[in-house]
Amino acid sequence: MGRGPTQEYYQELNEDYVEGTLTCLKQDTIKRVISADFPNIINIEPTNACNLKCSYCPREKADKGIGFMPWDIYTKIIDEAAEYPKLIMLNLHKDGESFLHPRFLEMIRYARKKEVAKTIHVNTNGMCWSEGIIDELLDSGIDDLTVSLDAAWDQTFKQYKGLDSLGRVERSVFRLLEKRAQRGLKKPFVRVKIMEFDGIAPEEIKDFFAKWEGAADLVQVTGIHNWSGEVEVRVSDERSKVRYPCVIMWYALVVNWNGEVTFCSVDWNTDIKLGNVHRQSLHQIWNAEKAREVRRSQLEGRWDLYPVCRDCVVWVSVGDMTEYLSRRKEFST
Repeated sequence: MGRGPTQEYYQELNEDYVEGTLTCLKQDTIKRVISADFPNIINIEPTNACNLKCSYCPREKADKGIGFMPWDIYTKIIDEAAEYPKLIMLNLHKDGESFLHPRFLEMIRYARKKEVAKTIHVNTNGMCWSEGIIDELLDSGIDDLTVSLDAAWDQTFKQYKGLDSLGRVERSVFRLLEKRAQRGLKKPFVRVKIMEFDGIAPEEIKDFFAKWEGAADLVQVTGIHNWSGEVEVRVSDERSKVRYPCVIMWYALVVNWNGEVTFCSVDWNTDIKLGNVHRQSLHQIWNAEKAREVRRSQLEGRWDLYPVCRDCVVWVSVGDMTEYLSRRKEFST
């Protein structure tokens, strides 16, 4: 999700990112770090299985089906990433609930052991957290957690997520914070998230802040998008009257559970198929003609070439870097 319509909710979530987002890097960061050798951010999807039925998620419609990333493919990705300068962020999530993967905590530990990223981040719904999992999570080396609560009221959670489980998840988050404090740990950083759109009353966002401000490390309010028209919801993500290239394609890759690689976490049905880690390295995929062709399509303003790009707004928050990207010809020629 991108930044929502209310600017007072924008705040720094990470020093390298535009305020209010963990998707869009700052322009200064982009100019400092991007490289044709390897991406700076990787999203890995351990699984796209989920224990919720969110009405604003197209996950179950994806052609790839539901599955779990094999351990050998995961370690292949991490081992390759370890050969390059540290990633700015390793996101261990995409379309599903990562904690449903039977080896997910081991995945975190392996990435930490390899020291592949400045920040290892997970976005989770928190539904899987038992006492044992909370203890293992605190020991895993995870740096940053976003818990997508997306509600302050029980009826809202049930309406949009399909289960009457808000209280259960809240108790798990409070328990994690309590145990972290008892052990004198500074990590993981814990933010709780809610979305600002016409399905959430302004009063509920106020109640969300009242409940979590001072308890969690940060309260995040995002907008909502419609997954390029796949979901019927009024988009509230930040928008622009002027279209410009999606800079995400110059610094990020996403690896789905089945090994298929795309540029963007919003690409729920893998419209942009860049390659597959079962057969190629990420370095090869990052530099392949397919990746260059997709970047050229952005520089040339061919926004309709891929359905996922046509109506997307996630690119907005970075700002227009057309001139700079045009000079970085090693990415597109």
